[in-house]
Amino acid sequence: MTPPDIAPRIQPDNATRFIDTTAKLSLLMAVLAILWCLCQWLVVVVLGQLDIVGWMQGEGLAVPAVFFWLSRHAGALSLLMLMLSIGLFAVSWGLLKHREWGRTGFVAFLVLIAVANFALIPLVDAVMLGLQTVIPAEVLQSEEGRDLRVQLLVSRWSMLLLTVGSSLVMAALHGWLIIKLYRPQVRKLFR
Repeated sequence: MTPPDIAPRIQPDNATRFIDTTAKLSLLMAVLAILWCLCQWLVVVVLGQLDIVGWMQGEGLAVPAVFFWLSRHAGALSLLMLMLSIGLFAVSWGLLKHREWGRTGFVAFLVLIAVANFALIPLVDAVMLGLQTVIPAEVLQSEEGRDLRVQLLVSRWSMLLLTVGSSLVMAALHGWLIIKLYRPQVRKLFR
């Protein structure tokens, strides 16, 4: 028979739990983002060989300008997202290890992501408007085409409201995290 463990267990304080939980969740999101970016890169390489824009032009479909831009920059955008995901992984690891560079880098990523969410709103709108130009004019002038135009308009505004709403929610969450990371009881844990 073994004697009961009478030594008091040391419970981590709230600041340590907050840091550890935030860092672990961020590490998980960074790993998922890295995997997503690698899959995206593979799709870009395959789509680069398939030439979707050329196929659309060959079919006589109008290709919106935003599609040309996305096609030309798809590889660079995928690579940029991969590098940013690796950077998020690094600062999340620093946050988990209670390094000051991890905390300040994590705060920088929170600000960057919040700003990027708002910066993407015009691109989302351009893509939604571009979808309307793909449909031939004679189709849009038909009875079914009028219904399709209404559906496209509702989809555009729904997507814009969703994008703006999610950007606001993410900015509020990131702001809350930044405030928590600058509290004295959290800052004293970093070296």
